[in-house]
Parts: sequence; structure tokens; C-alpha cells
Amino acid sequence: MRIEENFARQQALFNTRFNSADNTTQTTNENTFGNALKKAIDGTNEKLVESDSATNSFIRGDDINIDEVMVKNQEASLCLQFLTQTRDKLLEGYETLSKLQL
Repeated sequence: MRIEENFARQQALFNTRFNSADNTTQTTNENTFGNALKKAIDGTNEKLVESDSATNSFIRGDDINIDEVMVKNQEASLCLQFLTQTRDKLLEGYETLSKLQL
């Protein structure tokens, strides 16, 4: 009977530690690759919107320098190029993995 009590205590302790470790991994999984990719896409979209807004403001004759418009356009272009290259590399990696034979 003593062995059964000790086993029950050890099992309860294991379950408690296992569940707490599981909760820890769930909170750290918030920083996943998908979230990072979503932030990059959202950031690129924000840069493109800012660029369009600056260009439209310049065309309307608002108080904005051509330098600011060009800088915003270049930032948006670089973000879009980076995102396109990231997409291409992801697709290349996916195709490589799909060709592997298990």
C-alpha cells in the first residue's frame, strides 16, 4: 500500500509539472514564425500606404518636400523587395522539402 501511495504522489507531481511546462510553451509560442511574417507583411503594407499618401499629398500641392516623398517611396520599395525575396525563398524551401523522399 505504501508503494501505491508513493506512486500516486509521484504521478500527481509529474502531472503538475508537465501541465505547467505545457502552459509555458503555449505562451512562448506566441512568437512564432507566422506572427513574425504577419508583422513583416503588415509593416510593408504600412510603408506602401505611407508612400502613396505622401505622393498624393505632393501631387495636391500640400506642404511636403520631394525629398520626403522619395525617401518614403524608396523605403516602401525596399520593404516590398525584401518581402518578395522572403516569399521566393520560402517557396523554394517548400518545393525542396516536397521533393524529399521519406
